[in-house]
Amino acid sequence: MSRKPTYEELEQRIEQLEKEKHLWLLTEEALLQSEERYRMIFNHSPLGIVHFDQEGVILDCNDHFLEIMGAPRERVLGFNMVTSAQNMAMRSAVQTALDGELGVYDGEYRSVTGDKSTQLRAIYNCLTSEEGKFLGAVGLFEDISETRRAEEALKASEQRYRTLVETMNEGVLIRNEKDRITYVNQRLCQMWGYSRDEICDHSSTDFLDEDNQIILKEQRIKRQEGDHTPYEITWTAKDGRKIATIMSPRPIFDDQGAFKGSFGIITDITNRKQAEEALSRQAKELERSNAELEQFAYVASHDMQEPLRMIASYVQLLARRYKGKLDQDADDFIAYAVDGSKRMQTMINDLLAYSRVGRINGEAESTDCQKILEWALGNLGTAIEENQATITHGKLPTLVVSGGLIGLLFQNLIGNAIKFHGKEPPQIHISAKLEGKEWLFAVRDNGIGFDPQYTDRIFTIFQRLHGVGVYPGTGIGLAICKKIVEYHGGKIWAESALEKGTTFYFTIPVTQGNQ
Repeated sequence: MSRKPTYEELEQRIEQLEKEKHLWLLTEEALLQSEERYRMIFNHSPLGIVHFDQEGVILDCNDHFLEIMGAPRERVLGFNMVTSAQNMAMRSAVQTALDGELGVYDGEYRSVTGDKSTQLRAIYNCLTSEEGKFLGAVGLFEDISETRRAEEALKASEQRYRTLVETMNEGVLIRNEKDRITYVNQRLCQMWGYSRDEICDHSSTDFLDEDNQIILKEQRIKRQEGDHTPYEITWTAKDGRKIATIMSPRPIFDDQGAFKGSFGIITDITNRKQAEEALSRQAKELERSNAELEQFAYVASHDMQEPLRMIASYVQLLARRYKGKLDQDADDFIAYAVDGSKRMQTMINDLLAYSRVGRINGEAESTDCQKILEWALGNLGTAIEENQATITHGKLPTLVVSGGLIGLLFQNLIGNAIKFHGKEPPQIHISAKLEGKEWLFAVRDNGIGFDPQYTDRIFTIFQRLHGVGVYPGTGIGLAICKKIVEYHGGKIWAESALEKGTTFYFTIPVTQGNQ
């Protein structure tokens, strides 16, 4: 017969039960809080979450998973991912997880309704209890459509960049902060004659001779001071050829502003250099040839003066001594000889003047064109008075030019206008205005004018539009004007019509003067 518990024992038992009840209540509360935290994470996770049983049947899922699948909850719960899913790769990944290994799916997924396509990444893993009992599997789903689109856009951009860089006509070189070459394009490989492997991981100086290494070091100092101006540098190709280039460097910095290297655009100017050298040689040769021609013209015209003067003197002596003592033909012949010798002297003097343009009185200095015009008008005083010519002018600039040559230019143009005047007394106006980077001068008259088809011909040496004897002169005046204008870097032309006057225009660059 069992013993009845004492009062103290009953009291202790009741106290123990109260403690156990309290612990159970605490445990239940903790479980509820844990379940609540789980549900909060489960429902608000940025990932789609799904729970499968041991057969692959969906037991539970969050709202984000339903959104990814594009299906209502009642259609998803109870769905067997292993036997019923149409996506074979996804079925295989779920089965892998149910077999106890990590299952991964990464690819395109079309929603159940078929109206939505999603780039999806899913990771499946098996679930086990603390005792190791197999409970099924869980899947985490992430919509990576935006990421994939960004990757595709980056890939397309990279492809465009590669295509541009690899097909451009300039060489491209990228260096790290230690001046080791990390990338070159195909054009630079062709330029230098090396393969990419032979260039990359080398220093830039490995492809330069000593003189150009010094140039490169000097340019690095300038870049450190913020000067990124392109510069000329000559590289040495694999076969020893020297390749003249223009180097256009730019520094590379990271997000924190730390220097990470540089990239450079390298333009091959070897052909241009060769053309410049050939042009320079031709220019020197032309300058030498022109100097020789000018010297020849000067010497020839100067040396012909003496024998021509002798011929003219004796012919004139014959005219004075024997005029009227021979027949009329003899008098005419002597007259022709005298006239011819005089015209020859005039032509030689004009040729001498032409050859002197630029060689004599050709030094540039600050020149008031209005004063130079007054000097030219003073030289033409007799012609102006005899022909009752009226000369007017607007405001004329001060230029850095050869005053003597510009004076001769004004004198020839105004003298030409007086010579070829019409029935009315000559009316001549000189003006100047600034147009862009040059001064435009105009000398307008009311003379006989000329047919526009002869515009180019009038500036050619010894070319005349009128027969000998109709108007005096040798036809060299306008050729001298053209030479003077071109000597100052300008151009000259004329606009005219028969019996409607002529306007001669010429320009002087602003670099030749000041405003």
